[in-house]
Amino acid sequence: MNIRISAIALSLLIGYSFAADPRMEQGAIFEAKGNYEMALGEYRAMLAENPKNSEAYFAAAEVRVKMKDYSGALANYRLAYKFDPTMSAAYEGAAKVYEALGQKSKAADERAKDPKNRPVEEVAEAPVVAPIEASSVETPAAEPAKVAEAPKAEPKVEPAPVAEPKTESAKVAEPAPAKAAESVKAAEPAPAKVAEAAPAKKEEPKAAAPAPVEEKALPIDPFERGKALFAEQNYAEAAKAWREVLKKTPGHAGAYFYAGLTRFEMGEMDKAEYNLKKGLEYKEEGNEANYYLSLIYQKNSKVDQEQKFLAAYLKKAGPAAKNRRNAEERLAAIKAAKAEADKAAAEEKAAAAEKAAETKTAEAPAKDKAAQTAAKNAPQAAATETQTAEAAPAEAPVEPSVKNANLLVTSGSLEAALQMYKTLLETEQNPEERYFTMLQMGNIYREMRDFHSAVTRYREVVQQFPDSDWATEAERALEDAVWLEKHAKELPKRKR
Repeated sequence: MNIRISAIALSLLIGYSFAADPRMEQGAIFEAKGNYEMALGEYRAMLAENPKNSEAYFAAAEVRVKMKDYSGALANYRLAYKFDPTMSAAYEGAAKVYEALGQKSKAADERAKDPKNRPVEEVAEAPVVAPIEASSVETPAAEPAKVAEAPKAEPKVEPAPVAEPKTESAKVAEPAPAKAAESVKAAEPAPAKVAEAAPAKKEEPKAAAPAPVEEKALPIDPFERGKALFAEQNYAEAAKAWREVLKKTPGHAGAYFYAGLTRFEMGEMDKAEYNLKKGLEYKEEGNEANYYLSLIYQKNSKVDQEQKFLAAYLKKAGPAAKNRRNAEERLAAIKAAKAEADKAAAEEKAAAAEKAAETKTAEAPAKDKAAQTAAKNAPQAAATETQTAEAAPAEAPVEPSVKNANLLVTSGSLEAALQMYKTLLETEQNPEERYFTMLQMGNIYREMRDFHSAVTRYREVVQQFPDSDWATEAERALEDAVWLEKHAKELPKRKR
């Protein structure tokens, strides 16, 4: 109850009403508990319905600040005041982030964007900006229509400036034929000049508009650009940036880490798992990969794997790590569920033993007779069991799928996995599944020391899918396989 009251009080302090959408209040409750990812989930759900919801962007920025994710906070604050230019709290939030980073000049720039902090003259002229831009674009179509309606009211003005100076100079002599034709034709150019002059005088406010500031946000460096795009939730463009980094710097642990996070947010769990495992070596934030891998295994109901990566994360995570509390709560829940299951199993076992003891006591008088009968029927029973065993159907074949083939690889059944991948290539796979299947076949061939076949598969991935997520990995594996094929005789034989 106290948390609910605190959340409502927080919304009142911010100055925006969250009553319109209960998800705002729920997000604030999660935030107050420290469940930041859950809070962001509420705001993402709102933005999925309305990508211009400034309140949701502002609330997400506040959470990002608490998570020490300053680039994400800045991106969300800017989106908040982009869609609501009067939201002073968003300008102030962005300024405080820059102050936390020690960049006072940029903090001042953010505050200067706030309309309430502009000089009176600038604020007074601001409303004129929109009409000026519209008139400058629409003059060719709109102005002649107005002029066509105007000549009836303006014939008195037209003769005064145009008729008298016709004998003064060659430059002035040019309009004279226009006057000789008709007064309406002479009236048309004059309003056109006035219409063009008006925008010319009002050009200055365009330079003062804050919109160009947004375009500066993306850095030139592909790695930093990818991080900025990820913070803005532009995952498709972020994925392109990581491919660019890995193409220039194969094995870049940071690019693999962020590529894993990007694919996780896009719901592509197989690719996320692959990239995050390679991103574990990222010195700055590699440990976070353990936490996200645990989330992937949680989604796939692989509790043992989930528990393993949660333990690995908590082993290295500091007290202030942003996902530490969530990891501790989840690990505690897993252990509690396991303890409960063990307790239930023990109780069930004890009940079965007690029931067996009661049955044994009740059937004691008939034991000898039953033993004699069993001995007499033993040969027939044995024959029946043999027939049953022979008639028992074989285990149902495993359905071919990338997931099942990956499981076979993990369990060490390389031949079975290879056959399943071959079967999958004969089906209508989508491009992503197809190049991943070919890459995995190359890996299996290399493991089995069939380097020629491995080279063939790797080369097919590079040639057919040069822009794929796995192309960089395939190029590196291809070079390795080519070298291994040339030196195959020098290598020790594979132990089976």
